[in-house]
Amino acid sequence: MRQIVFFMLLLSIEGFGQEKWSLQQCVDYAMKNNVSVKQSDVQARLSAINAKQSKATLFPSITGSVNSSYQHGLTTNPTTNILESSSYLSGSMNLQASYTIFNWNARKNTIAANNLTLKADEIGIDKAKNDIALTVANAFLQVMLRREQARISEVQMNQSKSQLSNTQKLVNAGSQPELNAIQLEAQLAKDSSAVLQANALIEQALTNLKAYINYDFSLPFDIVTPSVDDIPIENITDLQPEAVYQLALQSQPLQKMYKVRIEAAQKQVKASRGYMYPGLAAFGGMSTRVINAQRPVYGVFPDQPDGSYVKVNGTQYPVYSPSFGVVSYSGTPFLKQLNQNFGQDIGIGINFSIFNNYTSRSQWERAKANVNQLQLQEEQENLNLRTNIYNAYQDAFSSYQKYQASQRTVAYSQKALEISKKRFDIGLLGTLDYIITQNNLYLAQIDEVSNHYDFVFKMKVLEFYKGQGIKL
Repeated sequence: MRQIVFFMLLLSIEGFGQEKWSLQQCVDYAMKNNVSVKQSDVQARLSAINAKQSKATLFPSITGSVNSSYQHGLTTNPTTNILESSSYLSGSMNLQASYTIFNWNARKNTIAANNLTLKADEIGIDKAKNDIALTVANAFLQVMLRREQARISEVQMNQSKSQLSNTQKLVNAGSQPELNAIQLEAQLAKDSSAVLQANALIEQALTNLKAYINYDFSLPFDIVTPSVDDIPIENITDLQPEAVYQLALQSQPLQKMYKVRIEAAQKQVKASRGYMYPGLAAFGGMSTRVINAQRPVYGVFPDQPDGSYVKVNGTQYPVYSPSFGVVSYSGTPFLKQLNQNFGQDIGIGINFSIFNNYTSRSQWERAKANVNQLQLQEEQENLNLRTNIYNAYQDAFSSYQKYQASQRTVAYSQKALEISKKRFDIGLLGTLDYIITQNNLYLAQIDEVSNHYDFVFKMKVLEFYKGQGIKL
């Protein structure tokens, strides 16, 4: 029974591993498992902790303590404040509270700055997801391209194999020299090697895709391979770079994130300035203490002979006198000590720094410089964005022209091969010339496929900047 269950589980795992993944499935998996996305999520959670902690400053700060100590020898009794030579245990309990009433909105601006930082880091998660979506889409298209190249290589190999078979028959019949067959055998070996290399490139592309989505390398993995002709793309004339740039400023997470970070830095400037001024705070507390020391009880003892004598009529009588000393020891009950020693305090104070080595002012100056730094970074990122979009548009336009040119090359190469085959079949064209013509068509087809996928991806990059995401 256990073997049957294990066998069924193995089949289910294998079936799941062989399921073909769409681009959307790859992107969704990457967004949950990619390391960069996880790092962005951790950073957002850390910012959430900071934001939550800063909000807690709106409430009073309360601290408590319970202390116990053992005293031996000459010490000051904490309940009587009298020097005594004794051994005893003592304890104390304290409860203190403080609350900032006013500090020039420094606390309020700090809370606002931390909330904005949290918002920026949450946008950072979207940026990481956008980046990995674009990377996964490129890797997905690379797998599709490698497979199309492998298909063309197989077609080329099968054509060579068929041509070799026909030529071998003609050689056996004596109508063609044996050299023709040998040359075609060499071409077939070359084409077979190209097929093996193309299949290896497919596996390499699949491995890269696995790495980007953080999928287990030991598990089987495959993708759905739609036709590149079925991938929808916009008209390149509708993706003018300046219009795309203006849309990207509003839609790209990186640009949104910098706007929020600058706003957070400006709030931090106000908070730093507020900490430079005096603050008003209220405080209060309660305390009590106990001790287990035994205090002496003094009293008068009954009359006792004091060692002296008096004579009365010649008779000697002992002298009796009272004495004073410690008659017993007693201690105050625990609960009574708590009540007797219980004290409270309440007050209000102004805190201000007279001189702290320019720490507060330096912090304020750094906060202002940080705003300027972020503004410059935003300006640079916007410039990079505009440059990338204009370059992407030029790349897409150039790729489109290359794709059209490669289509014409394939068409001409196909006609040339058809003419060459007819001449080769009747012996008017040498084998090497025919192989060269055949290879020219093969290279043209490979070039056309590469240019087609390159054009599609570059158009998808423009659509991505426009804010439409990645869709195949």
